[in-house]
Amino acid sequence: MTQENVFKCNCPLARVTEVIGEPWTLMVLREAFLGTRHFNDFERELGIARNVLSVRLKKLVDLDLLERVRSETDRRAVEYRLTDASRDLLPILVGLAQWSGKWLCEGHSATRFVERATGREIPRIAVRAVDGRELAARDVTMVPGPDANPELVARFERAVTAAGDVQGG
Repeated sequence: MTQENVFKCNCPLARVTEVIGEPWTLMVLREAFLGTRHFNDFERELGIARNVLSVRLKKLVDLDLLERVRSETDRRAVEYRLTDASRDLLPILVGLAQWSGKWLCEGHSATRFVERATGREIPRIAVRAVDGRELAARDVTMVPGPDANPELVARFERAVTAAGDVQGG
């Protein structure tokens, strides 16, 4: 499968990788979550080249992860604001930061996530069963959803077969 086919396929993980897997994209979103709204402020805070920033902001706007609006205080200025879609990324961003602190930063992290009202650190993001139990990777599997195309269904069938071969052999 070519790179283009991987990212254009029916798999939601492939699609999200295409969206937020590019260099600088997560950092632009981090800045937006921190309240950065203006192009020059993104550029200053990130130290990113103007052309790269311009491309990332345009893509995030096109994907409805940022909204481009005229500033209320200066009608000549443009602001980039979070959308409902980007705010729904919060658990993923927190989870990635927590994972990075544990596995890439030797258990240390320069970033903590706290509840704004109390200042208390939020708990580690976890996958939970319907009854609230925390699930480990061994407790979860992927299966084709109702909208899976034939290629994705075949991929999952190959995974089930391979898992059976490993367990049986």
